[in-house]
Amino acid sequence: MKKLLLLMFVALAFFSTSCVKDDSGNANMSTVEFDVQESEWIEFGNYGFAGYGWAVDLSFPEITDNVIQNGMVTLYRKTGDTWTPVPVYYYNDGYEGGYLYFMKRGMFSIEYYESDHLTVNPGTQIFRLVIVQPK
Repeated sequence: MKKLLLLMFVALAFFSTSCVKDDSGNANMSTVEFDVQESEWIEFGNYGFAGYGWAVDLSFPEITDNVIQNGMVTLYRKTGDTWTPVPVYYYNDGYEGGYLYFMKRGMFSIEYYESDHLTVNPGTQIFRLVIVQPK
């Protein structure tokens, strides 16, 4: 019942807002698809202990201070034919896992972990990064 009420509230909020088209062209958007190969993931932390996982640091000069402060960066992970927004968490046989990301000027980092602290290399993954650069 609570889920139904929440869904109705979200639908009401969505349909009761108005949108105004802005043709001022005040932002540039770029989309980059890339693969992270199995060999590119780097282990961090201590196997079997909290904080253990895999990460990759990628150079993205498009991520400027202006993007970080005034723009937007979103990451998606491809699974089959579906693009799933990151961060993404899932549950599997009593543990959870997930991807998350961090960024700073010129650098974008993706981390993968599993809650049992026995995280395996996530293998080759396909990602899409969307960067909105304000003018």
